[in-house]
Amino acid sequence: MRHETRRATENVATAPKFMNAAEVAERLDVSRSTVYNLIASGRLAAHCMGGGKIRPRGLRVPESAVTAYLAGSTITPKAVA
Repeated sequence: MRHETRRATENVATAPKFMNAAEVAERLDVSRSTVYNLIASGRLAAHCMGGGKIRPRGLRVPESAVTAYLAGSTITPKAVA
C-alpha cells in the first residue's frame, strides 16, 4: 500500500504558527502578565493546549492573532487645533 506523503507535507506548510506567552510578550514588548490579561479580556485570541490547577498552562496564541491585535491597536493622531 502506497502512502501519500505529499498531503502531510502540505498540511504542515499551511499550518498556523503558534506562539507561547513569552514569545508574544517579546513581540509586543510587554510583560507575560500583560499577555495573560489580554487573553483573559478577550482582546487576544488563544488556544489552551493543556491545563493547570492555578493558572492555565499551554496557552498558545496564533501568530495571525498577534498580527490582528497589532493592526487593530494603531491610532491616528488628532489634528491639533
